Amino acid sequence: MSKVVSLKLSKDPVEEASLWIAKLDRGLTVDEKASLKQWLDSDEKHSELFFELVKLWDKMESLSQLSDLFPHKPEKQKKSAFAPWAMAASVFVATLVSVGVWQFTGKNASPQIAQVVQFKNSYQTKVGEQTTIVLQDDTKVELNTNSRVQVTYTDKQRLFELQQGEMHVTVAHNTSQPLSVYAGDKVIQAVGTAFNVEIVDDAVELIVTDGKVLVADVDKRLAKPLTLTEVRLPSQSLAVEKGQKAQLEQGRNSLVQEENLKVEVDLAWQQGSLIFRGETLEQAMREVARYTKFEFQFGDDSIKNVQVAGLFKTTDIDGLLIALEQNFNVKYEKVDFNTIQLSQK
Repeated sequence: MSKVVSLKLSKDPVEEASLWIAKLDRGLTVDEKASLKQWLDSDEKHSELFFELVKLWDKMESLSQLSDLFPHKPEKQKKSAFAPWAMAASVFVATLVSVGVWQFTGKNASPQIAQVVQFKNSYQTKVGEQTTIVLQDDTKVELNTNSRVQVTYTDKQRLFELQQGEMHVTVAHNTSQPLSVYAGDKVIQAVGTAFNVEIVDDAVELIVTDGKVLVADVDKRLAKPLTLTEVRLPSQSLAVEKGQKAQLEQGRNSLVQEENLKVEVDLAWQQGSLIFRGETLEQAMREVARYTKFEFQFGDDSIKNVQVAGLFKTTDIDGLLIALEQNFNVKYEKVDFNTIQLSQK
């Protein structure tokens, strides 16, 4: 199943209040003041939580710019039930949306300035599902079967953390906010290009379909991307260009110059297809298994090396099994609800 997901900004009250207070330091526009008033008026708890955080972060003076909303400064309130939430929110802002707020990692640790988080969301597909996400800057993400990615936009970068599976990203050009994909122990960065990333066991497979990207290992400096003051990868990082494929493994990165046809084969999943050009039956069924609930077993080892060629739809497993039987002399038997056994016909 394939669907398109439109962007929806969704924040809980603690996060919303935190973001409003973070914006006070740089000043609110007329429209933002109106939005803040609407948010405060929509729920009594919003106002109580807002003032708890104002006091907690010593931002009372910042309210002077909102004299039309608050003609009288609020009196010091007694500790309310929102204090624990306010403390949690202070941690949230200090680590994610700090604007001049210090982040401490230990008693004697040196402070770091965190980036300002503007948007954060996670996207996931089930087995056999594919999803297209269009983000607010028109960057398009095509998420393959059984995949999960967390997307975070900050004032410095667009951060994608691929936690499992495969995705293709068409990057909206923006030199001031590079797009960084964290996958396994690698960072892939671009400012306006298109590429495919897949996590395979302990390795990462990268195919660049347009432009050029840079690749680096996740070292101590890059391990916490939201604390970086300089997000761009060094210019001497590994460059992968259009038409190239890279196998990125721990301690070793290798480039492969791909034929145009081979790139189309690797990316056929975007059209809901699988293309095999002489892969063994064992290799082919391992790929098919990504798109279905079924587990495939082999009745005998002799058929594992049968070479398979053809185009198959990821949603038509029955059609694939019939094609194997008719064209490759491989019969199938459904052993139980989740298991299919393949054997010589």
